[in-house]
Amino acid sequence: MKYISGKASQREKEEVAEWIDADAANLEEFMSLRKTYDTLVWQDADELKKGRRKALSLPAFAMKAMRIAAIFVLAFGLSYVLLQTLRKEDVEMQTVYVPAGQRAQVRLADGTMVWVNGKSTLTFPARFASRTRKVELDGEAYFEVRKDTERQFIVSTAHQSAVRVSGTKFNVKAYKDSEEIITTLIEGKVHFEFNDAAREPRYIAMAPGQKLVYYPQSGRTELYSTSGEGELAWKDGMIVFKQMTLQGALDILADRYDVEFIVRRGVPDDDLFSGTFTGRSLEQILNYIEASSKIHWRYLNSVQGSKEKMKIEIFI
Repeated sequence: MKYISGKASQREKEEVAEWIDADAANLEEFMSLRKTYDTLVWQDADELKKGRRKALSLPAFAMKAMRIAAIFVLAFGLSYVLLQTLRKEDVEMQTVYVPAGQRAQVRLADGTMVWVNGKSTLTFPARFASRTRKVELDGEAYFEVRKDTERQFIVSTAHQSAVRVSGTKFNVKAYKDSEEIITTLIEGKVHFEFNDAAREPRYIAMAPGQKLVYYPQSGRTELYSTSGEGELAWKDGMIVFKQMTLQGALDILADRYDVEFIVRRGVPDDDLFSGTFTGRSLEQILNYIEASSKIHWRYLNSVQGSKEKMKIEIFI
């Protein structure tokens, strides 16, 4: 009602506009409130006109009528703009899917650049017609968001979480079947929105050089400091191990090369691996791990001609 009566702050105006954009039902509710308010304004004006008809001079009455008319025109104009905005929401949606082991670069309508990792799906509108710029991500992507203080950029991810920004550089890893969602901020500011353990909405304001890990099942979050080198290596076709456990290294290789590792009992996980690989094959990296530890590896199924995912055994 503060928004309708013109008493809302700039932040409150933005919140109302975002709420209206979020759902068609919200627009209907807003228009109903708007109509009720306009009716009350006209009723008050009629009562004032009747009670003070003799006391008001013609110029004073004219000024009062003009103010009421202005309110009506503003209400009608706002309704028209909101309806037009809703119609513009019906824009073509585009989807980019990147197979495992590959990367893709996408330029959005607002100039935002997105690098999409393998086994990832990015859904976005052909043009941003609303007060917000919203995309959906299942997988991993690095964003360089074009700054726009009037329209926030929102990355909607799995498990009712989202990253909300205006203009910044960050990486999001959010696969639907993963037990964690990871956001790494390189430059600017972001708000990570999530549900806590009580399923209540929360947000964390991140600073550059921070990595946030969110566990949807428990609602728990962990915040770390990072240079971003390891998290963003995939964008440039690199694999970086920095004092990484064997399981951590195998998880990265499984994602990058779309393979499945079968780790046999007794394989130690206390060895730490460091190294940077660019343009290396999976076999070359596994040979490096084998040479620097006690483990061995071998294929469990055919490398070529098989439709199922490659399985690799890790044993001692």
